[in-house]
Amino acid sequence: MFSLSLKSLILVIVAFGIISFLFYFAESYLGYYNIPNIISSGIVVYLIFFLIHRTGNTILHMDRVQLFLLLSFLSWFSAEAMYGFYSGVLNTDPYPSIADIFYLAGYVFFVLLLWSLNKTYKIELSIFISLLVTFSLIAFYVLYVSVFIFNVYSLSGSYLDFMLVFAYPIFDLLILISGVLYYFREKEISLNKGYLSWLLFSACGFFFFLADVIFGFDDLFGFTQDNHLFDLFFNIGYLMLGFAVLTRISYLNIHSRND
Repeated sequence: MFSLSLKSLILVIVAFGIISFLFYFAESYLGYYNIPNIISSGIVVYLIFFLIHRTGNTILHMDRVQLFLLLSFLSWFSAEAMYGFYSGVLNTDPYPSIADIFYLAGYVFFVLLLWSLNKTYKIELSIFISLLVTFSLIAFYVLYVSVFIFNVYSLSGSYLDFMLVFAYPIFDLLILISGVLYYFREKEISLNKGYLSWLLFSACGFFFFLADVIFGFDDLFGFTQDNHLFDLFFNIGYLMLGFAVLTRISYLNIHSRND
């Protein structure tokens, strides 16, 4: 399972990434089973298993960073599968649903991952908080104006929908900000270029943010004309994280050869 060379692994990931995009454009014919996001999140889960194996650890013996990373993406993969089951098999609205519990659990594990990483990177918590509050206020203001000023009487979602439409983008901004901060911090303390993976990490947060904002507005206002544009951004976001993990794996290979 984990005996692939790096070049073979890249080819496999690119192939499945292309397949996920093909399913995205074929959804109008196949029905909405959320297949693109299931494939792309599954790619990341596999890469995390691969990364754990390459570091010499096992599923039963791994460090906390790897554990939280794995739990986060297992939660998101489960959420995407549940979302597809509700939508494609049961033909019911999957938002909000049990899938959201797993989406939120994934973000919680991600926060724990960042907390564990910061014991190494030692970035002041005040910097995280100030940047998150600043960008969150900007996002909140835009959402507030859109929801309460322009279309307050056309809301079609529930109060839970309303809370989630604010919660998810804030978590996404945390991913985006953390990626940027860790990029500059690791660039200072690392001798290799593994820090480049943090740019992909941050890009994931950016695409997740776009996807969650579009999805939230579509659900609140009952928009359907974008043909699941948010799914495309979710898919790209997962693939960005996949390439971030792949970047880490490649530098592990370089380091082992140098040793």
